[in-house]
Amino acid sequence: MVAAPKPLAVNLFSVRRQLIDDFEGTHARLADMGYLGVEPMIFGDIPLSALPEDMRVAFPSPGEYRAFLDDLGLTTASLHAPLPEAENASFVLDFAEALGTQQLVLASFMMLPDAANAHEDAAVLDRAIERFGRAAELADERGIALGFHNHHFEWLVDLKGRSAWDYFWDEVDPRVHAEVDVYWAQTAKRDPVQVLTSLGERARRIHLKDGPCVLGEPQVALGAGCVDLEACIHAAPFTDWHIVELDECATDMFDALEKSLDFLVSRGLSIARTD
Repeated sequence: MVAAPKPLAVNLFSVRRQLIDDFEGTHARLADMGYLGVEPMIFGDIPLSALPEDMRVAFPSPGEYRAFLDDLGLTTASLHAPLPEAENASFVLDFAEALGTQQLVLASFMMLPDAANAHEDAAVLDRAIERFGRAAELADERGIALGFHNHHFEWLVDLKGRSAWDYFWDEVDPRVHAEVDVYWAQTAKRDPVQVLTSLGERARRIHLKDGPCVLGEPQVALGAGCVDLEACIHAAPFTDWHIVELDECATDMFDALEKSLDFLVSRGLSIARTD
């Protein structure tokens, strides 16, 4: 099946350092490149001072941020946030609703209080799966879907004959969607095409990055590494957005993001602004 082109966004973790230096200018530069959306990240009740220095991005109120994005012609493709549960639930769901996105994503088990090691302990993973179910129900009541984003480590440990990745998707509430990071899947020695195909309609977002697929090595502009990005995109026909994310880049980040957009758009894989 050949996937239709989807709108193109940037996960803002890619430009976290640039956002700290120039929040407005960084967004404007992404819009000028032709990106149609962004995927921001919020941390709930975790104070910025508790985060690594290069992640201390201060976002305005959701209403102010939505107006700022609207002025630039940018859409919130999805939102990386804590699970909407307990005291965080209203804050997270209100933030997502104000930004106009219908997709929340938990970036990692490491962002899950009391379950950061869910990828290596079946009992902890079982509890995390229960929490995802409750959170998905709360989000669904607001017309928002809940998603989960992978790294490489979900495939490293055998849990009752399954990897944590397979265990999670076998057991979690069917309302939970996947945001598949194809680079980390391949770094874990998995075929990202197979990972996407096996999820079918649950794969609603795709993180596109490229590089050597070696832990500790920086990533590169899309098309300059070893990931078959075109095959990955065609294996994910149910995605709503294509999202570029480069955690660390071997070259200038803005240059890599512009080359990545050009790579995808020139091949008819993704949609960007043309004016």
